[in-house]
Amino acid sequence: MFIGWLKFNDVNDLVTIANDVGWLVDSYHIKLMIMHSPHLCYGAYDEGKLVGAIMAIEFEHSAQMKYFMVKPEYQKQGIGRRLADTLIDVLKSDFQRIYVHSNPSMVPFFESFGFESQMEIGRFVNVGKVPPFNFTNAHAKELDSGNFDAIIAKIDKETFNEDRLDFLTDEMERHSSLKFALQNGFQHSSVVNARQVYLGPWQVRDGHEDEAEKMMKGVLYFRGLKKVVADVPMGIKHVVDLYERYHFQNKQRFVHMSYGGSDIRFENIYAFSL
Repeated sequence: MFIGWLKFNDVNDLVTIANDVGWLVDSYHIKLMIMHSPHLCYGAYDEGKLVGAIMAIEFEHSAQMKYFMVKPEYQKQGIGRRLADTLIDVLKSDFQRIYVHSNPSMVPFFESFGFESQMEIGRFVNVGKVPPFNFTNAHAKELDSGNFDAIIAKIDKETFNEDRLDFLTDEMERHSSLKFALQNGFQHSSVVNARQVYLGPWQVRDGHEDEAEKMMKGVLYFRGLKKVVADVPMGIKHVVDLYERYHFQNKQRFVHMSYGGSDIRFENIYAFSL
């Protein structure tokens, strides 16, 4: 078994493994991570065949781990531990904080590396059964801000206390991207496969729930023919209430964990990035 850096020609195999283990990914996001942080994207290879991976994207002071996965037939052989040891050793030496969204069953594994649970995350899904609401061309025009980049730069830094704009800008430049912005918030959604739209990142300053609801109406108006999926901080009541009012259902659970503490303002987060 060989642990080495992932390559662009591994992307299709990564998507296949993700589908096998139940991770929601798409090739665009994986390619973006390899492009931005190639030294933080590792694969496990058995005789040249990719059988597992672990990836991270770097920001100003922190790194976000993603897509930790091993093919089902290769699990429980220590491959995941080798992948995690390799990446986390690098991250601990270079970053103040490390974040990961863990499956609940993996929480003890990450705790063994010194991670602590910070927030339960619910994967909310809307399957098209939305309540009646009023949405007009005037509402759509209001959400179509020409000042999107400036708004995201300011609000994301308020939420995460660091500069993450380089990666986020590229993340929200897909062909299928739909971007809204108001004075106190922004929202992005994109098509990840034939059936699903991923909603995120979506941030609105605490206390401006009226702007968040306008964005909710907008995304359902334009995306309502597909399943809309969002990863939502369960400990923030006004956020969960908004999803439930628009008939989203919590279908899956994750745990936001951190190494080195956390100063994220979860109350601003309506949906995490993919």
